[in-house]
Amino acid sequence: MKPHALPSRWMLAAALVFATPVLAAEVSVPTPPPAAAKPASLDVEVPDVELVDQTGRKVRLWTDLVRGHTVAINFIFTRCKTICTPMTATMARVQKDLGPKNDVRFISITLDVANDTPERMAKFAEPFKPGPGWSFLTGEPAKVKEALVALGGYVPDKEAHRPTVLVGNAVADSWTRVDGLGSPSRILEAIREAQAASAAPAELGSAASDSAAQDAAAAKYFTNTELVDQHGKTHRFYEDLVRGRKVLINFAFTSCKGACSPITKHLAEVQEKLGGRVGKDITMITLSVDPANDTPKSLGTFAKKFGVKKGWYFLTGSRENITLVLKKLGGYVDNPDAHNTTLLIGDSATGMWVKSPAMAQVDNIVHAVEHLNDPK
Repeated sequence: MKPHALPSRWMLAAALVFATPVLAAEVSVPTPPPAAAKPASLDVEVPDVELVDQTGRKVRLWTDLVRGHTVAINFIFTRCKTICTPMTATMARVQKDLGPKNDVRFISITLDVANDTPERMAKFAEPFKPGPGWSFLTGEPAKVKEALVALGGYVPDKEAHRPTVLVGNAVADSWTRVDGLGSPSRILEAIREAQAASAAPAELGSAASDSAAQDAAAAKYFTNTELVDQHGKTHRFYEDLVRGRKVLINFAFTSCKGACSPITKHLAEVQEKLGGRVGKDITMITLSVDPANDTPKSLGTFAKKFGVKKGWYFLTGSRENITLVLKKLGGYVDNPDAHNTTLLIGDSATGMWVKSPAMAQVDNIVHAVEHLNDPK
Protein backbone atom coordinates (compact mmCIF):
# COMPACT_ATOMS: atom_id res chain seq x y z
CA MET A 1 0.00 0.00 0.00
CA LYS A 2 1.12 3.43 -0.66
CA PRO A 3 0.39 5.84 2.13
CA HIS A 4 -0.29 9.51 1.57
CA ALA A 5 1.67 12.04 3.50
CA LEU A 6 -0.27 14.06 6.12
CA PRO A 7 0.61 17.40 7.60
CA SER A 8 4.27 16.78 7.02
CA ARG A 9 4.87 14.43 4.35
CA TRP A 10 -2.55 12.77 3.03
CA MET A 11 -12.24 16.70 -13.38
CA LEU A 12 -24.18 21.41 -22.21
CA ALA A 13 -22.60 21.96 -24.95
CA ALA A 14 -25.39 20.99 -27.34
CA ALA A 15 -25.01 21.42 -31.09
CA LEU A 16 -28.40 22.30 -32.59
CA VAL A 17 -28.80 22.15 -36.35
CA PHE A 18 -31.91 23.78 -37.77
CA ALA A 19 -33.29 23.41 -41.30
CA THR A 20 -34.84 26.89 -40.95
CA PRO A 21 -34.25 29.71 -38.48
CA VAL A 22 -36.28 29.55 -35.28
CA LEU A 23 -36.71 31.86 -32.35
CA ALA A 24 -34.75 31.17 -29.21
CA ALA A 25 -37.98 30.73 -27.29
CA GLU A 26 -38.93 27.89 -29.60
CA VAL A 27 -35.79 25.90 -28.91
CA SER A 28 -36.17 23.11 -26.42
CA VAL A 29 -32.78 22.04 -25.11
CA PRO A 30 -32.89 18.39 -24.11
CA THR A 31 -31.75 17.46 -20.63
CA PRO A 32 -28.49 15.54 -20.85
CA PRO A 33 -28.71 11.96 -19.64
CA PRO A 34 -27.36 11.38 -16.15
CA ALA A 35 -23.78 10.23 -15.91
CA ALA A 36 -23.43 6.50 -15.62
CA ALA A 37 -23.00 5.39 -12.05
CA LYS A 38 -19.56 4.11 -11.16
CA PRO A 39 -19.65 0.31 -10.92
CA ALA A 40 -19.52 -1.07 -7.43
CA SER A 41 -16.27 -2.65 -6.35
CA LEU A 42 -15.98 -6.37 -7.01
CA ASP A 43 -16.07 -8.71 -4.04
CA VAL A 44 -12.62 -10.29 -4.14
CA GLU A 45 -11.14 -12.55 -1.47
CA VAL A 46 -7.49 -13.27 -2.27
CA PRO A 47 -6.41 -16.70 -0.99
CA ASP A 48 -3.06 -16.97 0.77
CA VAL A 49 -1.91 -19.92 -1.33
CA GLU A 50 1.77 -20.67 -1.79
CA LEU A 51 2.87 -20.31 -5.41
CA VAL A 52 6.24 -20.14 -7.19
CA ASP A 53 7.52 -17.15 -9.16
CA GLN A 54 9.71 -17.07 -12.26
CA THR A 55 12.89 -17.18 -10.17
CA GLY A 56 11.80 -20.35 -8.37
CA ARG A 57 11.04 -18.48 -5.15
CA LYS A 58 8.04 -19.62 -3.11
CA VAL A 59 5.64 -16.74 -2.40
CA ARG A 60 2.28 -16.46 -0.68
CA LEU A 61 -0.20 -14.73 -2.94
CA TRP A 62 -1.92 -12.66 -0.24
CA THR A 63 0.78 -12.18 2.35
CA ASP A 64 3.76 -11.55 0.09
CA LEU A 65 2.26 -9.95 -3.01
CA VAL A 66 -1.22 -8.49 -2.57
CA ARG A 67 -1.68 -7.39 1.02
CA GLY A 68 -1.12 -3.68 1.48
CA HIS A 69 -0.56 -2.92 -2.21
CA THR A 70 -2.28 -1.79 -5.36
CA VAL A 71 -2.06 -4.73 -7.78
CA ALA A 72 -2.69 -5.52 -11.44
CA ILE A 73 -3.29 -9.23 -12.04
CA ASN A 74 -3.68 -11.04 -15.36
CA PHE A 75 -3.85 -14.66 -16.51
CA ILE A 76 -1.58 -16.10 -19.20
CA PHE A 77 0.23 -19.23 -20.38
CA THR A 78 3.55 -19.46 -22.16
CA ARG A 79 2.41 -21.57 -25.16
CA CYS A 80 -0.46 -19.17 -25.92
CA LYS A 81 -0.50 -18.15 -29.63
CA THR A 82 -3.17 -15.46 -29.35
CA ILE A 83 -3.77 -12.85 -26.65
CA CYS A 84 -1.14 -13.55 -23.98
CA THR A 85 1.78 -11.86 -25.71
CA PRO A 86 -0.03 -8.60 -26.62
CA MET A 87 -1.67 -8.49 -23.18
CA THR A 88 1.68 -8.91 -21.45
CA ALA A 89 3.13 -6.19 -23.71
CA THR A 90 0.33 -3.88 -22.58
CA MET A 91 1.07 -4.64 -18.94
CA ALA A 92 4.75 -3.95 -19.57
CA ARG A 93 3.85 -0.56 -21.06
CA VAL A 94 1.77 0.24 -17.98
CA GLN A 95 4.60 -0.69 -15.63
CA LYS A 96 7.01 1.45 -17.68
CA ASP A 97 4.62 4.42 -17.67
CA LEU A 98 4.28 4.18 -13.88
CA GLY A 99 8.02 4.59 -13.53
CA PRO A 100 10.69 2.70 -11.58
CA LYS A 101 9.64 4.02 -8.18
CA ASN A 102 6.01 2.92 -8.38
CA ASP A 103 4.68 0.66 -5.64
CA VAL A 104 2.22 -1.27 -7.84
CA ARG A 105 2.57 -5.04 -7.87
CA PHE A 106 2.09 -6.78 -11.22
CA ILE A 107 1.09 -10.45 -11.11
CA SER A 108 0.70 -12.87 -14.02
CA ILE A 109 -0.69 -16.31 -13.12
CA THR A 110 -0.41 -19.30 -15.43
CA LEU A 111 -3.43 -21.05 -16.88
CA ASP A 112 -1.28 -24.04 -17.89
CA VAL A 113 0.39 -25.31 -14.75
CA ALA A 114 1.19 -28.67 -16.36
CA ASN A 115 3.65 -27.01 -18.74
CA ASP A 116 4.58 -23.66 -17.22
CA THR A 117 7.58 -24.21 -15.01
CA PRO A 118 9.33 -21.25 -13.37
CA GLU A 119 11.99 -21.46 -16.08
CA ARG A 120 9.42 -21.26 -18.88
CA MET A 121 7.67 -18.38 -17.15
CA ALA A 122 10.99 -16.55 -16.88
CA LYS A 123 11.76 -17.16 -20.57
CA PHE A 124 8.27 -15.92 -21.53
CA ALA A 125 8.70 -12.80 -19.41
CA GLU A 126 12.20 -11.90 -20.59
CA PRO A 127 11.31 -10.04 -23.83
CA PHE A 128 9.00 -7.73 -21.86
CA LYS A 129 11.74 -6.67 -19.44
CA PRO A 130 9.51 -6.82 -16.35
CA GLY A 131 10.52 -4.70 -13.39
CA PRO A 132 11.20 -6.11 -9.91
CA GLY A 133 7.57 -5.68 -8.88
CA TRP A 134 6.23 -8.18 -11.44
CA SER A 135 5.74 -11.84 -10.50
CA PHE A 136 4.99 -14.59 -13.04
CA LEU A 137 3.42 -17.36 -10.97
CA THR A 138 3.00 -21.10 -11.28
CA GLY A 139 2.94 -23.87 -8.66
CA GLU A 140 1.01 -26.90 -7.53
CA PRO A 141 -2.10 -27.43 -9.70
CA ALA A 142 -4.61 -27.32 -6.83
CA LYS A 143 -3.14 -24.11 -5.42
CA VAL A 144 -2.93 -22.39 -8.79
CA LYS A 145 -6.55 -23.35 -9.50
CA GLU A 146 -7.64 -21.99 -6.12
CA ALA A 147 -6.02 -18.66 -6.94
CA LEU A 148 -7.51 -18.55 -10.44
CA VAL A 149 -11.02 -19.34 -9.21
CA ALA A 150 -10.87 -16.73 -6.44
CA LEU A 151 -9.59 -14.04 -8.80
CA GLY A 152 -12.02 -14.79 -11.63
CA GLY A 153 -9.37 -16.08 -14.02
CA TYR A 154 -10.16 -19.79 -14.13
CA VAL A 155 -11.43 -21.37 -17.36
CA PRO A 156 -11.72 -25.12 -18.10
CA ASP A 157 -10.17 -24.53 -21.53
CA LYS A 158 -7.15 -22.26 -21.33
CA GLU A 159 -7.48 -21.37 -25.04
CA ALA A 160 -10.83 -19.74 -24.22
CA HIS A 161 -9.53 -17.40 -21.52
CA ARG A 162 -10.35 -13.72 -21.70
CA PRO A 163 -7.86 -10.82 -21.64
CA THR A 164 -8.89 -9.64 -18.22
CA VAL A 165 -6.75 -7.58 -15.87
CA LEU A 166 -7.92 -7.46 -12.25
CA VAL A 167 -6.90 -4.17 -10.66
CA GLY A 168 -7.33 -3.54 -6.97
CA ASN A 169 -6.07 -2.15 -3.71
CA ALA A 170 -5.98 -4.45 -0.73
CA VAL A 171 -6.23 -1.66 1.83
CA ALA A 172 -9.33 -0.09 0.32
CA ASP A 173 -10.99 -3.34 -0.82
CA SER A 174 -11.40 -1.64 -4.21
CA TRP A 175 -11.40 -4.03 -7.20
CA THR A 176 -12.30 -3.73 -10.88
CA ARG A 177 -11.74 -5.66 -14.12
CA VAL A 178 -10.18 -4.01 -17.17
CA ASP A 179 -9.70 -5.15 -20.76
CA GLY A 180 -6.09 -6.28 -21.00
CA LEU A 181 -6.02 -5.70 -24.76
CA GLY A 182 -7.37 -2.18 -24.47
CA SER A 183 -5.43 1.02 -24.09
CA PRO A 184 -2.67 1.02 -21.46
CA SER A 185 -4.15 4.34 -20.31
CA ARG A 186 -7.32 2.55 -19.16
CA ILE A 187 -5.32 0.18 -16.98
CA LEU A 188 -3.33 3.13 -15.65
CA GLU A 189 -6.59 4.91 -14.86
CA ALA A 190 -7.88 1.89 -12.94
CA ILE A 191 -4.61 1.65 -11.02
CA ARG A 192 -4.75 5.31 -10.05
CA GLU A 193 -8.38 4.96 -8.99
CA ALA A 194 -7.40 2.03 -6.76
CA GLN A 195 -4.51 4.02 -5.30
CA ALA A 196 -6.78 7.01 -4.67
CA ALA A 197 -9.27 4.76 -2.89
CA SER A 198 -6.68 4.15 -0.18
CA ALA A 199 -5.15 7.64 -0.07
CA ALA A 200 -5.84 9.96 2.83
CA PRO A 201 -8.15 12.92 2.14
CA ALA A 202 -6.35 15.51 0.02
CA GLU A 203 -6.94 18.24 2.56
CA LEU A 204 -4.57 16.48 4.94
CA GLY A 205 -1.59 17.14 2.68
CA SER A 206 1.31 19.32 3.76
CA ALA A 207 4.92 19.97 2.93
CA ALA A 208 6.46 20.07 6.39
CA SER A 209 9.86 18.38 6.21
CA ASP A 210 11.32 18.12 9.72
CA SER A 211 9.77 16.73 12.86
CA ALA A 212 9.33 20.06 14.61
CA ALA A 213 7.70 21.68 11.58
CA GLN A 214 5.58 18.60 11.09
CA ASP A 215 4.40 18.61 14.68
CA ALA A 216 3.53 22.30 14.46
CA ALA A 217 1.64 21.77 11.21
CA ALA A 218 -0.22 18.78 12.63
CA ALA A 219 -1.14 20.65 15.81
CA LYS A 220 -2.44 23.56 13.75
CA TYR A 221 -4.40 21.32 11.46
CA PHE A 222 -5.96 18.94 13.98
CA THR A 223 -6.27 21.56 16.72
CA ASN A 224 -6.41 20.97 20.45
CA THR A 225 -10.18 21.19 20.51
CA GLU A 226 -11.51 19.69 23.71
CA LEU A 227 -13.71 16.62 23.39
CA VAL A 228 -15.14 14.25 26.00
CA ASP A 229 -14.77 10.47 26.01
CA GLN A 230 -17.16 7.70 27.07
CA HIS A 231 -15.88 7.94 30.64
CA GLY A 232 -16.55 11.67 30.92
CA LYS A 233 -12.88 12.63 30.66
CA THR A 234 -11.93 15.69 28.63
CA HIS A 235 -9.09 15.41 26.07
CA ARG A 236 -7.28 17.91 23.85
CA PHE A 237 -7.70 16.24 20.47
CA TYR A 238 -4.18 16.56 19.03
CA GLU A 239 -1.93 16.65 22.08
CA ASP A 240 -3.73 14.05 24.15
CA LEU A 241 -4.92 11.58 21.52
CA VAL A 242 -3.06 11.99 18.22
CA ARG A 243 0.45 13.28 18.82
CA GLY A 244 3.22 10.70 18.66
CA ARG A 245 0.95 7.74 17.99
CA LYS A 246 -0.55 5.70 15.24
CA VAL A 247 -4.28 6.34 15.20
CA LEU A 248 -7.38 4.74 13.73
CA ILE A 249 -10.32 7.15 13.40
CA ASN A 250 -13.91 6.39 12.37
CA PHE A 251 -17.32 8.04 12.65
CA ALA A 252 -20.49 6.71 14.31
CA PHE A 253 -23.47 7.52 16.53
CA THR A 254 -25.19 5.48 19.20
CA SER A 255 -28.76 5.52 17.81
CA CYS A 256 -27.57 4.38 14.39
CA LYS A 257 -29.74 1.61 12.91
CA GLY A 258 -27.36 0.79 10.09
CA ALA A 259 -23.59 0.42 9.83
CA CYS A 260 -22.38 1.67 13.22
CA SER A 261 -22.91 -1.48 15.26
CA PRO A 262 -21.37 -3.93 12.76
CA ILE A 263 -18.46 -1.54 12.17
CA THR A 264 -17.80 -1.18 15.89
CA LYS A 265 -17.97 -4.94 16.34
CA HIS A 266 -15.55 -5.35 13.42
CA LEU A 267 -13.12 -2.77 14.79
CA ALA A 268 -13.26 -4.50 18.17
CA GLU A 269 -11.74 -7.50 16.36
CA VAL A 270 -9.05 -5.18 15.01
CA GLN A 271 -8.34 -3.96 18.55
CA GLU A 272 -8.11 -7.53 19.76
CA LYS A 273 -5.62 -8.40 17.04
CA LEU A 274 -3.48 -5.31 17.71
CA GLY A 275 -3.33 -6.41 21.33
CA GLY A 276 -1.64 -4.39 24.05
CA ARG A 277 -0.30 -1.81 21.62
CA VAL A 278 -3.70 -0.10 21.68
CA GLY A 279 -3.49 2.36 24.52
CA LYS A 280 0.29 2.66 24.15
CA ASP A 281 1.64 3.55 20.72
CA ILE A 282 -1.74 3.04 18.99
CA THR A 283 -4.95 4.97 19.70
CA MET A 284 -8.39 4.15 18.35
CA ILE A 285 -10.90 7.01 18.08
CA THR A 286 -14.60 6.98 17.24
CA LEU A 287 -16.06 10.45 16.72
CA SER A 288 -19.77 10.98 17.25
CA VAL A 289 -21.61 12.55 14.31
CA ASP A 290 -24.61 13.17 16.59
CA PRO A 291 -23.30 15.24 19.53
CA ALA A 292 -26.80 16.53 20.32
CA ASN A 293 -27.79 13.06 21.49
CA ASP A 294 -24.53 11.22 22.16
CA THR A 295 -23.60 11.82 25.78
CA PRO A 296 -20.57 10.26 27.45
CA LYS A 297 -22.96 7.88 29.19
CA SER A 298 -24.66 6.70 25.97
CA LEU A 299 -21.27 6.34 24.29
CA GLY A 300 -20.04 4.32 27.26
CA THR A 301 -23.01 1.97 27.04
CA PHE A 302 -22.50 1.60 23.30
CA ALA A 303 -18.79 0.87 23.65
CA LYS A 304 -19.32 -1.62 26.47
CA LYS A 305 -21.72 -3.62 24.29
CA PHE A 306 -18.84 -4.46 21.97
CA GLY A 307 -16.21 -5.19 24.56
CA VAL A 308 -14.17 -2.09 23.80
CA LYS A 309 -10.92 -2.03 25.75
CA LYS A 310 -8.46 0.56 26.95
CA GLY A 311 -7.02 2.85 24.30
CA TRP A 312 -10.21 3.27 22.27
CA TYR A 313 -11.92 6.63 22.78
CA PHE A 314 -15.54 7.35 21.85
CA LEU A 315 -15.70 11.13 21.66
CA THR A 316 -18.44 13.71 21.85
CA GLY A 317 -18.57 17.32 23.02
CA SER A 318 -20.22 20.62 22.27
CA ARG A 319 -21.67 20.85 18.75
CA GLU A 320 -19.14 23.56 17.92
CA ASN A 321 -16.16 21.51 19.05
CA ILE A 322 -17.12 18.16 17.54
CA THR A 323 -18.14 19.83 14.27
CA LEU A 324 -14.73 21.48 13.97
CA VAL A 325 -12.89 18.18 14.34
CA LEU A 326 -15.31 16.30 12.07
CA LYS A 327 -14.84 18.87 9.31
CA LYS A 328 -11.08 18.65 9.63
CA LEU A 329 -11.27 14.88 9.08
CA GLY A 330 -13.95 14.86 6.38
CA GLY A 331 -16.50 13.23 8.67
CA TYR A 332 -19.05 16.02 9.12
CA VAL A 333 -22.61 15.46 7.89
CA ASP A 334 -25.82 17.39 8.53
CA ASN A 335 -27.75 14.15 8.84
CA PRO A 336 -26.07 11.49 11.05
CA ASP A 337 -27.65 8.70 8.97
CA ALA A 338 -25.58 9.91 6.00
CA HIS A 339 -22.21 9.63 7.75
CA ASN A 340 -19.36 7.95 5.91
CA THR A 341 -17.88 4.59 6.86
CA THR A 342 -14.27 5.50 6.19
CA LEU A 343 -11.51 4.46 8.56
CA LEU A 344 -8.54 6.85 8.69
CA ILE A 345 -5.23 5.24 9.64
CA GLY A 346 -2.28 7.49 10.32
CA ASP A 347 0.89 8.21 12.22
CA SER A 348 1.32 11.76 13.40
CA ALA A 349 5.00 11.18 14.09
CA THR A 350 5.77 10.44 10.44
CA GLY A 351 2.86 12.16 8.76
CA MET A 352 1.80 9.04 6.87
CA TRP A 353 -1.94 8.44 6.41
CA VAL A 354 -4.21 6.12 4.44
CA LYS A 355 -7.94 5.56 4.37
CA SER A 356 -9.76 2.25 4.29
CA PRO A 357 -13.34 1.04 4.45
CA ALA A 358 -14.03 0.41 8.13
CA MET A 359 -15.28 -3.08 7.19
CA ALA A 360 -12.11 -4.05 5.32
CA GLN A 361 -10.65 -7.39 6.33
CA VAL A 362 -9.32 -7.36 9.89
CA ASP A 363 -5.91 -8.63 8.81
CA ASN A 364 -5.73 -5.98 6.12
CA ILE A 365 -6.43 -3.16 8.58
CA VAL A 366 -3.89 -4.55 11.02
CA HIS A 367 -1.31 -4.82 8.25
CA ALA A 368 -2.00 -1.22 7.21
CA VAL A 369 -1.35 -0.10 10.78
CA GLU A 370 1.76 -2.17 11.30
CA HIS A 371 3.33 -1.36 7.91
CA LEU A 372 2.20 2.24 7.57
CA ASN A 373 5.74 3.57 7.58
CA ASP A 374 7.38 0.91 5.45
CA PRO A 375 9.58 2.32 2.67
CA LYS A 376 7.59 2.77 -0.54
